[in-house]
Amino acid sequence: MSMLCCVEEKFVEILLEWWRQNKNEFPWRFTNDPYAVLIAELLLRKTTAQQVNKIYNMFLLIFPNPESLATADIRQLEEILTPLGIQHKRAVLLKEFGIKVCERYCGQIPREVEKLLELPGVGRYAANAVLSLVYQEDVPLLDTNFIRVIHRVFGIISQKARARDDEKIWGFAQNLIPQGNSRNFNLAVLDFAMMVCKAKNPRCSTCVLGKVCLYFNNSTARFS
Repeated sequence: MSMLCCVEEKFVEILLEWWRQNKNEFPWRFTNDPYAVLIAELLLRKTTAQQVNKIYNMFLLIFPNPESLATADIRQLEEILTPLGIQHKRAVLLKEFGIKVCERYCGQIPREVEKLLELPGVGRYAANAVLSLVYQEDVPLLDTNFIRVIHRVFGIISQKARARDDEKIWGFAQNLIPQGNSRNFNLAVLDFAMMVCKAKNPRCSTCVLGKVCLYFNNSTARFS
């Protein structure tokens, strides 16, 4: 962490302590394979972790690497992806992803962020997932959930139409990352947003961040 104020330091400390007792244990969190991490991120788009959890291991058994995905039959992909919805769109994207990795990077997931961003379906969040979860680089996994948490706790409000495109929000999130511990911190934020700081009906009455959260302490605040 760099130049954090006491409130931000306390936020990180409390959140990590909460996470040690409440973490989710999805299968994609137990791999150091960048391909498996990116597959999880592509599957998780526009669906829930619970739904992806039902097919993730099976998907990787059938398509264990980019080569198998590049040569996959679209209809077979659609059948496997049906529980997640929009299966045709997902199938086409995943096949394109496999083809691109094979054609441009000889079937190996690149480590460089610029190259990751060239892959179909891989944006800044998914690229950072590889950097943080696989290579332990100090980068944030800034998505709608992360934004909601820092919005409520710190009152951070973006002036952009899409907060995830706001470099100031990215900068604030980056500054929160505890040095050498981005993986645990990022997962802690995601789990906290899923279980406590929900978009609707947040569980403020049992929230461990009550002492440092503006949303909790200011009855006139409307951050969500």
